[in-house]
Amino acid sequence: MTQEQRERKLRQEIHGLRVKKFHWPLDAFKYIMSGMGYGDSLRALSEDRLTELKAIMLKYRSHGRPLEYNYDKQGKYMHALMKQAGWTEAQLRAFTIKHYRKSHWNLLEPKERRAVIAMFQQYLKKQETTIIKDSKEESHD
Repeated sequence: MTQEQRERKLRQEIHGLRVKKFHWPLDAFKYIMSGMGYGDSLRALSEDRLTELKAIMLKYRSHGRPLEYNYDKQGKYMHALMKQAGWTEAQLRAFTIKHYRKSHWNLLEPKERRAVIAMFQQYLKKQETTIIKDSKEESHD
């Protein structure tokens, strides 16, 4: 593999991280790169600088722990229910903002936390009932 091919592969991997891991639009990424002293173009960087930038991006974790560990014990239970229900962190955040005007689980009052857990339990129960009902209908056919 030539140096040009290696550099191209590194640029592709960096853009992959930009999109998949960080969800940064291109303009934001260029701004961040520039702020870190890399300029605003990946093509202008040498293979060593590209490797260095990729390593930084791979190591970076905004809080250093998996998302579940942002929560207390009750929050971890809620997180498990949320995942079972097929919700994402963004959907949960939108829900808590809309219903409680709070952007994170940790900001909710105990009564609000119980309500969120109850909502997920009801949601999962409804899903389970629908699945059972559908399987009974199929078995009667």
